Amino acid sequence: FTTRKSYNIRLAPRVIQPRTMVLGARRARCPATFSTKLHGNLILPQLLKRRGWEAYSTENSENVEAAAPAAGSEKKDEPEEPPQPPTPEEFAKSELRVGKIVEVWPHPEADKLWCEKIDLGEEEPRQILSGLREFYSEEEMQDRMVVVVANLKKSKLRGMESSGMVLAASNDAHDKVELLVPPEGSEIGERVSLDTFDCSDTPPANAKKKGNSVWRSVAPFMRTSSDGVATFNGVPLVTKSGSISAPSLTDSHVG
Repeated sequence: FTTRKSYNIRLAPRVIQPRTMVLGARRARCPATFSTKLHGNLILPQLLKRRGWEAYSTENSENVEAAAPAAGSEKKDEPEEPPQPPTPEEFAKSELRVGKIVEVWPHPEADKLWCEKIDLGEEEPRQILSGLREFYSEEEMQDRMVVVVANLKKSKLRGMESSGMVLAASNDAHDKVELLVPPEGSEIGERVSLDTFDCSDTPPANAKKKGNSVWRSVAPFMRTSSDGVATFNGVPLVTKSGSISAPSLTDSHVG
């Protein structure tokens, strides 16, 4: 070097331990992970600053001690707050309806999928695919009353279109799954409500709209109670005829 100055270079707040490089007959210190650029015989601080580095000089120093962060200066990671449940009004935007399976057949290319035509009181039955073949036979699915999330965006499962999702309870191991059962007397196409909030007058979210994530926010709070009643955030799901439930699964996820 042609200067008597050397530079101690660090990236705040994390200190980069320097290593020694021999350039000619003099020593210069630079970070092990930084590609040093030279202009003549000088390391230009301007070049370092453009890359977010902090440079300062120490007069006539060959052994520059790395600066240590002050005790307690490091910011501790704060624990993330658990997600808050949607309000009843937000829940109502997820369109849950009572339906009846009027036709069922195995997916030709997927061993775990049933293909169903479900009457939701619309002009035509909807085609919905469900991964329930290892839990229900074709005879058990046929003519069954179910609860459907009706405003999900259409998707394709192994090349076949699905326009909704049939709700079921499952244990943590997912080796036992039970379809939710609407109470006797529930009508095909009837909106599902909360025991404390009537959802029938709330327009559902548009399934075709990009970014519609109503069900995604609702799903984590869907469970069966200790009595097997399907609930949202602890509040029972109901039709005009009573509570919706699982046959035997209690304290289990619903989805």
